[in-house]
Amino acid sequence: MADIKVATVSMQVEFDKQANLNKYLTFIEQAALQHVDLIVFPEQSLQGYLKNLFSLDMKNVQHQHDQAETVENGTSVRTLIEAASRYNMHIIFGMTERDDERPDILYNSAVLLGPSGHIGTYRKVHQPGDEVHVYYPGDSFPVFETSLGKIGLLICYDKMFPESTRELALKGAEILVMPTAWPLSEVGADPTLDPMGQYYDLLDSVRAFENQCWFISSDMCGIHGDHDFYGHSRIVSPIGETLAECGYEEGMTIAEIDVKKGIVSARSCDLLGLNLLKDRRPEKYAVLQEGAIRKRTKKPVPQTIQLEHQV
Repeated sequence: MADIKVATVSMQVEFDKQANLNKYLTFIEQAALQHVDLIVFPEQSLQGYLKNLFSLDMKNVQHQHDQAETVENGTSVRTLIEAASRYNMHIIFGMTERDDERPDILYNSAVLLGPSGHIGTYRKVHQPGDEVHVYYPGDSFPVFETSLGKIGLLICYDKMFPESTRELALKGAEILVMPTAWPLSEVGADPTLDPMGQYYDLLDSVRAFENQCWFISSDMCGIHGDHDFYGHSRIVSPIGETLAECGYEEGMTIAEIDVKKGIVSARSCDLLGLNLLKDRRPEKYAVLQEGAIRKRTKKPVPQTIQLEHQV
Protein backbone atom coordinates (compact mmCIF):
# COMPACT_ATOMS: atom_id res chain seq x y z
CA MET A 1 0.00 0.00 0.00
CA ALA A 2 1.36 3.38 -1.04
CA ASP A 3 1.08 6.42 1.21
CA ILE A 4 -2.42 7.59 2.06
CA LYS A 5 -3.61 10.85 3.59
CA VAL A 6 -5.70 10.65 6.73
CA ALA A 7 -7.47 13.53 8.47
CA THR A 8 -9.09 13.85 11.88
CA VAL A 9 -11.36 16.60 13.15
CA SER A 10 -11.83 18.30 16.52
CA MET A 11 -15.39 19.58 16.26
CA GLN A 12 -17.67 21.95 18.13
CA VAL A 13 -20.96 20.04 18.09
CA GLU A 14 -24.50 21.39 18.41
CA PHE A 15 -27.84 19.78 19.26
CA ASP A 16 -28.78 20.46 15.64
CA LYS A 17 -28.32 17.60 13.20
CA GLN A 18 -28.46 19.74 10.06
CA ALA A 19 -25.89 22.19 11.41
CA ASN A 20 -23.55 19.32 12.31
CA LEU A 21 -24.06 17.69 8.91
CA ASN A 22 -23.28 20.98 7.18
CA LYS A 23 -20.08 21.23 9.20
CA TYR A 24 -19.14 17.67 8.19
CA LEU A 25 -19.56 18.60 4.54
CA THR A 26 -17.42 21.72 4.93
CA PHE A 27 -14.57 19.72 6.47
CA ILE A 28 -14.97 17.00 3.82
CA GLU A 29 -14.69 19.58 1.03
CA GLN A 30 -11.57 21.06 2.65
CA ALA A 31 -10.08 17.57 3.01
CA ALA A 32 -10.85 16.76 -0.63
CA LEU A 33 -8.82 19.78 -1.75
CA GLN A 34 -5.84 18.14 -0.01
CA HIS A 35 -6.59 14.71 -1.50
CA VAL A 36 -7.45 13.10 1.83
CA ASP A 37 -8.34 9.39 1.67
CA LEU A 38 -9.89 9.04 5.14
CA ILE A 39 -11.52 11.62 7.41
CA VAL A 40 -12.72 10.97 10.97
CA PHE A 41 -15.35 12.86 13.00
CA PRO A 42 -16.14 12.58 16.75
CA GLU A 43 -18.52 10.36 18.68
CA GLN A 44 -22.19 11.39 18.47
CA SER A 45 -21.22 14.39 16.37
CA LEU A 46 -24.16 14.01 13.99
CA GLN A 47 -27.00 14.44 16.51
CA GLY A 48 -25.06 15.71 19.52
CA TYR A 49 -23.98 13.82 22.65
CA LEU A 50 -25.85 13.45 25.94
CA LYS A 51 -26.41 16.82 27.60
CA ASN A 52 -24.99 15.47 30.85
CA LEU A 53 -23.22 12.12 31.09
CA PHE A 54 -23.98 11.76 34.80
CA SER A 55 -27.53 13.09 35.08
CA LEU A 56 -30.40 11.64 33.08
CA ASP A 57 -32.01 14.46 31.09
CA MET A 58 -35.32 13.32 29.61
CA LYS A 59 -35.47 16.19 27.12
CA ASN A 60 -32.14 15.06 25.75
CA VAL A 61 -33.32 11.45 25.67
CA GLN A 62 -36.28 12.66 23.59
CA HIS A 63 -33.84 14.55 21.34
CA GLN A 64 -31.83 11.37 20.78
CA HIS A 65 -34.96 9.45 19.77
CA ASP A 66 -36.31 12.25 17.60
CA GLN A 67 -33.02 12.73 15.72
CA ALA A 68 -31.89 9.09 15.46
CA GLU A 69 -31.49 7.49 12.03
CA THR A 70 -31.04 3.99 10.72
CA VAL A 71 -27.83 3.49 8.79
CA GLU A 72 -29.75 1.80 5.99
CA ASN A 73 -32.26 4.58 5.33
CA GLY A 74 -31.05 7.67 7.19
CA THR A 75 -31.16 10.87 5.14
CA SER A 76 -27.94 12.21 6.72
CA VAL A 77 -26.17 8.91 6.09
CA ARG A 78 -27.24 9.00 2.43
CA THR A 79 -25.88 12.54 2.13
CA LEU A 80 -22.53 11.40 3.51
CA ILE A 81 -22.47 8.35 1.23
CA GLU A 82 -22.91 10.72 -1.72
CA ALA A 83 -20.03 12.86 -0.43
CA ALA A 84 -17.79 9.80 -0.02
CA SER A 85 -18.52 8.80 -3.60
CA ARG A 86 -18.10 12.34 -4.99
CA TYR A 87 -14.72 12.87 -3.34
CA ASN A 88 -13.47 9.25 -3.49
CA MET A 89 -13.04 9.35 0.27
CA HIS A 90 -13.58 7.15 3.32
CA ILE A 91 -15.59 8.82 6.10
CA ILE A 92 -16.00 7.74 9.73
CA PHE A 93 -18.45 9.56 11.98
CA GLY A 94 -20.38 9.05 15.23
CA MET A 95 -24.17 8.99 15.36
CA THR A 96 -27.26 7.92 17.27
CA GLU A 97 -28.34 4.85 15.33
CA ARG A 98 -31.91 3.53 15.45
CA ASP A 99 -32.35 -0.23 15.18
CA ASP A 100 -33.72 -1.32 11.80
CA GLU A 101 -36.49 -3.44 13.33
CA ARG A 102 -37.08 -1.98 16.82
CA PRO A 103 -37.63 1.81 16.80
CA ASP A 104 -37.29 1.97 20.61
CA ILE A 105 -33.69 0.69 20.45
CA LEU A 106 -30.86 3.18 19.99
CA TYR A 107 -27.12 2.60 19.66
CA ASN A 108 -24.11 4.86 20.06
CA SER A 109 -22.48 3.98 16.74
CA ALA A 110 -19.48 4.74 14.56
CA VAL A 111 -20.17 4.39 10.85
CA LEU A 112 -17.58 3.69 8.15
CA LEU A 113 -18.38 4.81 4.60
CA GLY A 114 -16.33 4.43 1.45
CA PRO A 115 -16.49 5.60 -2.16
CA SER A 116 -18.79 2.68 -2.99
CA GLY A 117 -21.11 3.10 0.00
CA HIS A 118 -21.60 1.81 3.54
CA ILE A 119 -18.78 -0.49 4.65
CA GLY A 120 -19.63 -1.19 8.28
CA THR A 121 -20.97 0.00 11.61
CA TYR A 122 -19.57 -0.44 15.11
CA ARG A 123 -21.87 -0.15 18.16
CA LYS A 124 -20.19 0.99 21.36
CA VAL A 125 -19.59 -1.86 23.80
CA HIS A 126 -18.42 -0.08 26.98
CA GLN A 127 -20.96 2.47 28.18
CA PRO A 128 -20.20 4.98 30.95
CA GLY A 129 -22.66 6.96 33.05
CA ASP A 130 -26.14 7.49 31.65
CA GLU A 131 -25.31 5.98 28.29
CA VAL A 132 -26.61 2.74 29.80
CA HIS A 133 -30.08 4.31 30.14
CA VAL A 134 -30.23 5.62 26.57
CA TYR A 135 -28.34 3.20 24.30
CA TYR A 136 -28.14 -0.55 23.91
CA PRO A 137 -24.56 -1.87 23.95
CA GLY A 138 -22.79 -3.48 21.03
CA ASP A 139 -21.59 -7.06 21.34
CA SER A 140 -18.41 -7.32 19.26
CA PHE A 141 -15.37 -5.55 17.84
CA PRO A 142 -15.49 -6.01 14.05
CA VAL A 143 -12.64 -5.28 11.65
CA PHE A 144 -13.49 -3.91 8.20
CA GLU A 145 -11.50 -4.59 5.03
CA THR A 146 -10.98 -1.43 2.96
CA SER A 147 -8.75 -0.30 0.11
CA LEU A 148 -6.79 1.74 2.71
CA GLY A 149 -6.14 -1.20 5.02
CA LYS A 150 -8.00 -3.11 7.72
CA ILE A 151 -9.87 -0.71 9.99
CA GLY A 152 -10.98 -1.48 13.54
CA LEU A 153 -13.41 0.90 15.25
CA LEU A 154 -13.83 1.71 18.93
CA ILE A 155 -15.59 4.56 20.70
CA CYS A 156 -14.37 6.70 23.62
CA TYR A 157 -14.68 4.67 26.86
CA ASP A 158 -13.67 1.53 24.93
CA LYS A 159 -10.07 2.72 24.90
CA MET A 160 -9.93 2.52 28.70
CA PHE A 161 -9.94 -1.27 28.29
CA PRO A 162 -6.81 -2.74 26.66
CA GLU A 163 -8.77 -5.82 25.61
CA SER A 164 -10.75 -3.70 23.13
CA THR A 165 -7.85 -2.67 20.92
CA ARG A 166 -6.00 -5.95 21.46
CA GLU A 167 -9.07 -7.79 20.16
CA LEU A 168 -9.04 -5.60 17.06
CA ALA A 169 -5.30 -6.01 16.53
CA LEU A 170 -5.51 -9.79 16.85
CA LYS A 171 -8.26 -9.76 14.23
CA GLY A 172 -5.85 -8.04 11.88
CA ALA A 173 -6.76 -4.37 12.28
CA GLU A 174 -4.04 -2.05 10.98
CA ILE A 175 -5.74 1.28 11.67
CA LEU A 176 -7.54 1.72 14.99
CA VAL A 177 -10.04 4.58 14.78
CA MET A 178 -11.69 6.10 17.84
CA PRO A 179 -14.42 8.73 17.58
CA THR A 180 -14.90 10.13 21.08
CA ALA A 181 -16.68 12.68 23.25
CA TRP A 182 -13.95 13.04 25.87
CA PRO A 183 -14.60 15.84 28.38
CA LEU A 184 -12.38 17.78 30.71
CA SER A 185 -12.99 17.15 34.41
CA GLU A 186 -15.01 20.38 34.66
CA VAL A 187 -16.14 23.26 32.50
CA GLY A 188 -13.42 25.88 32.16
CA ALA A 189 -10.58 23.59 33.24
CA ASP A 190 -7.17 24.31 31.75
CA PRO A 191 -6.81 21.68 28.99
CA THR A 192 -3.03 21.74 29.37
CA LEU A 193 -3.24 20.68 33.03
CA ASP A 194 -6.52 18.79 33.38
CA PRO A 195 -6.07 15.11 34.32
CA MET A 196 -8.74 13.95 31.87
CA GLY A 197 -6.68 15.45 29.07
CA GLN A 198 -3.59 13.69 30.37
CA TYR A 199 -5.43 10.34 30.42
CA TYR A 200 -6.62 10.93 26.86
CA ASP A 201 -3.08 11.68 25.65
CA LEU A 202 -1.59 8.71 27.45
CA LEU A 203 -4.14 6.19 26.18
CA ASP A 204 -3.90 7.32 22.56
CA SER A 205 -0.16 6.69 22.61
CA VAL A 206 -0.27 3.47 24.62
CA ARG A 207 -3.03 1.82 22.58
CA ALA A 208 -1.05 2.46 19.39
CA PHE A 209 2.25 1.35 20.92
CA GLU A 210 1.11 -1.83 22.67
CA ASN A 211 -0.60 -3.11 19.50
CA GLN A 212 1.94 -1.62 17.07
CA CYS A 213 -0.96 -0.27 15.00
CA TRP A 214 -1.94 3.15 13.68
CA PHE A 215 -4.34 4.99 16.00
CA ILE A 216 -6.62 7.89 15.03
CA SER A 217 -8.73 9.73 17.59
CA SER A 218 -11.38 12.37 16.91
CA ASP A 219 -12.86 14.32 19.82
CA MET A 220 -15.45 17.03 20.31
CA CYS A 221 -14.12 20.36 21.50
CA GLY A 222 -15.48 23.25 23.53
CA ILE A 223 -18.76 23.46 25.44
CA HIS A 224 -21.53 21.04 24.51
CA GLY A 225 -24.38 20.55 26.95
CA ASP A 226 -22.97 20.51 30.47
CA HIS A 227 -19.49 19.41 29.44
CA ASP A 228 -16.31 21.00 28.13
CA PHE A 229 -14.64 18.70 25.60
CA TYR A 230 -10.88 18.26 25.24
CA GLY A 231 -10.41 18.19 21.46
CA HIS A 232 -6.82 17.18 20.60
CA SER A 233 -7.84 14.82 17.83
CA ARG A 234 -4.69 13.14 16.61
CA ILE A 235 -2.94 10.62 14.39
CA VAL A 236 -0.51 8.28 16.19
CA SER A 237 2.06 5.96 14.62
CA PRO A 238 2.52 2.26 15.51
CA ILE A 239 5.35 3.23 17.89
CA GLY A 240 3.15 5.66 19.80
CA GLU A 241 4.46 8.83 18.18
CA THR A 242 1.97 11.64 17.50
CA LEU A 243 2.36 12.65 13.86
CA ALA A 244 -0.34 15.33 13.77
CA GLU A 245 -2.90 16.72 16.19
CA CYS A 246 -5.44 19.46 16.71
CA GLY A 247 -5.49 21.61 19.82
CA TYR A 248 -8.38 22.43 22.12
CA GLU A 249 -10.02 24.54 19.40
CA GLU A 250 -12.02 23.28 16.43
CA GLY A 251 -9.95 22.24 13.44
CA MET A 252 -8.64 19.46 11.23
CA THR A 253 -5.19 17.89 11.06
CA ILE A 254 -3.75 15.71 8.30
CA ALA A 255 -0.90 13.22 8.04
CA GLU A 256 0.43 11.10 5.21
CA ILE A 257 1.06 7.53 6.28
CA ASP A 258 2.19 4.23 4.79
CA VAL A 259 -0.04 1.77 6.64
CA LYS A 260 1.78 -1.50 6.08
CA LYS A 261 5.30 -0.11 6.10
CA GLY A 262 4.68 1.58 9.44
CA ILE A 263 3.37 -1.61 11.02
CA VAL A 264 6.14 -3.83 9.61
CA SER A 265 8.77 -1.38 10.83
CA ALA A 266 7.22 -1.21 14.32
CA ARG A 267 7.06 -5.00 14.62
CA SER A 268 10.50 -5.75 13.18
CA CYS A 269 13.01 -2.99 13.89
CA ASP A 270 11.74 0.02 15.79
CA LEU A 271 11.35 -1.56 19.23
CA LEU A 272 14.65 -3.46 19.32
CA GLY A 273 13.05 -6.02 17.03
CA LEU A 274 10.25 -6.86 19.48
CA ASN A 275 6.88 -7.88 18.04
CA LEU A 276 4.32 -7.44 20.82
CA LEU A 277 1.67 -9.59 19.15
CA LYS A 278 4.02 -12.45 18.24
CA ASP A 279 5.57 -12.53 21.71
CA ARG A 280 2.26 -12.84 23.55
CA ARG A 281 1.79 -16.00 25.61
CA PRO A 282 -1.99 -16.36 25.83
CA GLU A 283 -1.73 -19.86 27.28
CA LYS A 284 -0.13 -18.31 30.36
CA TYR A 285 -2.85 -15.73 30.98
CA ALA A 286 -4.98 -18.00 33.13
CA VAL A 287 -7.48 -15.41 34.32
CA LEU A 288 -8.21 -14.19 30.78
CA GLN A 289 -8.56 -17.75 29.50
CA GLU A 290 -10.88 -18.66 32.35
CA GLY A 291 -13.07 -15.68 31.54
CA ALA A 292 -13.24 -16.61 27.85
CA ILE A 293 -14.20 -20.18 28.69
CA ARG A 294 -16.94 -19.03 31.07
CA LYS A 295 -18.30 -16.70 28.40
CA ARG A 296 -18.42 -19.47 25.79
CA THR A 297 -19.99 -22.06 28.08
CA LYS A 298 -22.08 -19.64 30.15
CA LYS A 299 -21.33 -21.76 33.18
CA PRO A 300 -20.95 -20.16 36.60
CA VAL A 301 -17.59 -20.10 38.33
CA PRO A 302 -17.26 -23.20 40.52
CA GLN A 303 -17.34 -22.43 44.21
CA THR A 304 -15.70 -24.52 46.91
CA ILE A 305 -17.97 -25.23 49.87
CA GLN A 306 -16.38 -26.41 53.06
CA LEU A 307 -18.51 -28.50 55.40
CA GLU A 308 -17.72 -29.06 59.04
CA HIS A 309 -17.56 -32.71 60.12
CA GLN A 310 -19.91 -33.41 62.91
CA VAL A 311 -18.89 -36.01 65.42
